[in-house]
Amino acid sequence: MKKRSSLFAGLLLGLAFACGGSHTSTPPPAPPPVPAQGLVYTDPTGTGWRLVKDASSTATRVVLNLVGPAGLKTRGAGFNLKADATVRFGTFTDPAAPTISTGWPIKDTGVFELRNSDPRDPYTGDPLPPDPQDPILLAGAVKKGNLLSVGIFQKDRRIGAKDSAQPLCQIAIEFDAAAKLSAKDAIALSILKAKYVPEDLGAFNGGVTTWEMLAKGHPVDMTIAVGSLHAN
Repeated sequence: MKKRSSLFAGLLLGLAFACGGSHTSTPPPAPPPVPAQGLVYTDPTGTGWRLVKDASSTATRVVLNLVGPAGLKTRGAGFNLKADATVRFGTFTDPAAPTISTGWPIKDTGVFELRNSDPRDPYTGDPLPPDPQDPILLAGAVKKGNLLSVGIFQKDRRIGAKDSAQPLCQIAIEFDAAAKLSAKDAIALSILKAKYVPEDLGAFNGGVTTWEMLAKGHPVDMTIAVGSLHAN
């Protein structure tokens, strides 16, 4: 009788171990990451200052337009944009020579008047043709830490300020295969500083300067909304 009881107990113990083993099975290995082949940018929401994707963007080069609020008249804008080291800021080509790079990480979209709108002879006052060497207020550079600093400003105050609800300038972010990103990896973008030039900046009347005019004689801080950037 004791022998039969021992045999029955051993059978139950074996079944218990068998059942327990079914809960400790090794899960299947996770699929390997898929190497990224390009970039995907999603525009921010809202109607304020923002960076939105331009139609000229490609799978490996995202072109972004700086767009402002509708009805806000401005004479220029500048900002600092920091990005992960896994991407690079691109340059643009010369519109007059599409195969030649300007070397600049910013492109003028033609909204602001960057040159003298009415060049004249300083001695006779006679009209002169446009000077191709006339300096323009367009600048950009990529600084240490993958920080892009760009600015575009209207030079000629005889021309009225422009409505900001249109592409005021462009920048480009390019895919870097050497970074070995995986598909769906998030790429951080952040605006560190941004200002715009208001419509009445420097609009002094008859040489008389008031405190109100001085208060308006400086660029205005602004917040630029940035969308999300992912590897694809």
